[in-house]
Amino acid sequence: MSSTPAPQPPPRKRRARGSISAAEILQGAYQLADEESLEALSMPRLAQRLDVGVTSIYWYFRSKDELLDTLAERAMAEFDRQLDIPDDLAWDDYLRAYFRHHRRLFRENELLCDLIVLRSPGTPEASRLAAERIDRVLQVLVAAGFPPDGAMNAYAALSVFTRGSAALARLADDDDAGSDVAPGPFDEAPRLRVLSQLDRPRPLAMTGDEEFEFGLENTLRGLRAYLRELRGDEPCVSAVRESPLTDGAPTAR
Repeated sequence: MSSTPAPQPPPRKRRARGSISAAEILQGAYQLADEESLEALSMPRLAQRLDVGVTSIYWYFRSKDELLDTLAERAMAEFDRQLDIPDDLAWDDYLRAYFRHHRRLFRENELLCDLIVLRSPGTPEASRLAAERIDRVLQVLVAAGFPPDGAMNAYAALSVFTRGSAALARLADDDDAGSDVAPGPFDEAPRLRVLSQLDRPRPLAMTGDEEFEFGLENTLRGLRAYLRELRGDEPCVSAVRESPLTDGAPTAR
């Protein structure tokens, strides 16, 4: 007795040419990359997902790089919308909240990290958004007494540290996902002098919350000392120090 073959579903009907917009393409690309990975995103796969011919994608985006640049611009805008720090905080509390939130967003949203940190946005609009955000932080520091160059160096130090921590954690996540071996401490710790004395094992990536907080708090501590030194060089303070009445003795503060 022969079995009747199961009916096949009708082929999906491709959308008519010109029926898709750049915004729909970007939304589909973002969803595809978010569900799978940025590496999985390709023009043919995106066209299949959107039920259009691949030429419809190229009509709006001449290359995959152009599409990725526009996606990164969108990611930068989304990142800025979520980065909401109160303006009335003291400068060091502001920096602490800003960079903690910075790192948390990148750790919670891998695609944001991939597009903004691992693949720097390359459009003028993305650069404008980044510059406006950085300038808001610099205004807080300058208002607290940092010179503009000092404020920029302070931001750069914390930004590189924070983005580097997020990027290394992201790469470590990928390595762990592709390995059957569970991440662990240094395998050679018993043979080493200092690592074997740690209170508890540490992962090789060194991108945990404790490591980040240690770096953040001690950078802020150094910036507070730097600001105290700057204030000590103000003319009124320098005049008191150089006064013959003090006879070179340190003045009370």
